[in-house]
Amino acid sequence: MKTWSRRLVCVVVSIVASLAVGSAGAESDIKKLMGENFGGLQSILWSLISADYAAVPSQVDVISAHADELRGMIPPSAEGHRDQFLTYATNLRAHAQDLKTISQSLMKNDASRSEPGPDYLREALAAHYGGMVTTCVACHNRFRPR
Repeated sequence: MKTWSRRLVCVVVSIVASLAVGSAGAESDIKKLMGENFGGLQSILWSLISADYAAVPSQVDVISAHADELRGMIPPSAEGHRDQFLTYATNLRAHAQDLKTISQSLMKNDASRSEPGPDYLREALAAHYGGMVTTCVACHNRFRPR
């Protein structure tokens, strides 16, 4: 299981790292946010794999705040498609908020057990994590200058 988990982390880290590369200039603030989000995504992924959700709420608060900031930082590459860019930022925030709510429920549920057991909320948490990554990939594919 540890080997599989490490491979999954390596694959996700490689994908997200390749997406973090962008253009210089006016987009440097966006790149800073993306770098911070990347760090948060790594921490959240580890929380999912280890079933230790204590770090998730604070990490998703950062990503959610960044999604709000992105709404005011339309990059030049998105000028003609402002609504689509704003939709991606809104979706990122929604997934982050859902991650926070679900992780808090999981922590409450797990606190009442002697050891974490199977729970449909873990799959829902993973689905929203995947939704965040998918939203990032879709936005980068559409708006990242090549």
